[in-house]
Amino acid sequence: MGQTTVSATQPLAGVRIIELSTMVSASLATMMLAAQGAEVIKIEPTAGGDILRYIGTNKAGISAIFANCNRGKKSIAVDLKSDEGRKIVQHLAAEADVLVNNFRPGVMDRLSLGSGQLREANPRLVFAAVNGFGTDGPMANDPAYDQVVQALSGFVGVQSIEGEQPRFIRNLIVDKVTAYTLAQGITGALLARASTGLGQHLDVSMLHAGLFFLFPDGMMNETLLDDDVNQTGPLADALIPFAAKDGFLSMAPSTDAHWAGFAKATNRPNIAEDERYTTLEARAKHAAELYTEAYIALSEMTLEDAIARLRANDVPCAPCLAPKDVVQNEQVGAIGAVSLASHPLLGSIRVAEPPVRFGGELGAIAGDCPSLGEHTHEIAELAGLSEVQIAKLQSSGVLGGAK
Repeated sequence: MGQTTVSATQPLAGVRIIELSTMVSASLATMMLAAQGAEVIKIEPTAGGDILRYIGTNKAGISAIFANCNRGKKSIAVDLKSDEGRKIVQHLAAEADVLVNNFRPGVMDRLSLGSGQLREANPRLVFAAVNGFGTDGPMANDPAYDQVVQALSGFVGVQSIEGEQPRFIRNLIVDKVTAYTLAQGITGALLARASTGLGQHLDVSMLHAGLFFLFPDGMMNETLLDDDVNQTGPLADALIPFAAKDGFLSMAPSTDAHWAGFAKATNRPNIAEDERYTTLEARAKHAAELYTEAYIALSEMTLEDAIARLRANDVPCAPCLAPKDVVQNEQVGAIGAVSLASHPLLGSIRVAEPPVRFGGELGAIAGDCPSLGEHTHEIAELAGLSEVQIAKLQSSGVLGGAK
């Protein structure tokens, strides 16, 4: 690939990633790596491409969720059922640093794109495979989607109250947790390669990633196993919005100082003085009474006044914002978390900026999310094909994109 200059905000500059995936997990992971400088080539089916393009809010054949997971990538449309299409991927993998896929176990081998074959041709390749339930066990080959894994991994159980209808987290939490896990695993493998000179095979299952993410607090009562363990209710039981006169807020007073601040902010000195509330142990024992007093105190205040008073007394709090208000929030703007951009097909869009600051500076994702096969010609040339060969393969349907 030639000499590449690595900057503080682009530590993965010079790394080339080949992505064969649909939906969120692999796509979001590689976009995070693109934000740190990696070149990502997304290989999509010629018939329609990644189905995520068509799910949810959309314009011009591109959905918002696709745009949010695929900025800064190049797209080539390839028919992997054809020998010629598979050869293109093999050629690209031979020169790549990372290959990511989210096919079911065994599919890449059947396509002659398996880890062993590709890493034999390119020993430096990091081959990363995302699957739903792992490579072993009775569900290894089952189809997996976020809500299915939420149910199996415990997210629904933690959200739900026993005896009532199960409750899902209302976003693709396991998909996104898996993406972060995958991105970290890939950078770990690249770091190891810097010492050994060799790539390796990575497997990341949604089930395992989701369970590992949930475990610290969600599985605390499944952690300590002796008979003398003092079990408590889920920490999520404290995640209850408080109602002010004109809105809702979240409040997390945890220490003695926080509750003393709350008492001052709400003009309730009895809360700071009552022996039922002066220590952590006492508050835990009398939580129902304490929270009832807190509800009453806050219900007598406007939301703006409550937030101002609580913050002035160092009580952790925030208003409960709708999405439309989040993107306009002063603090969100102050940290540069979202910005406005212009897309050639989507028009005006709002984008989330990469959250990691390198050397105090935010990184940036260079480029828009691609249309299907937008870079087919460019990437086919990268795979060693001539103009005549590219035209022939496009005419036969092996390659998609503009002719």
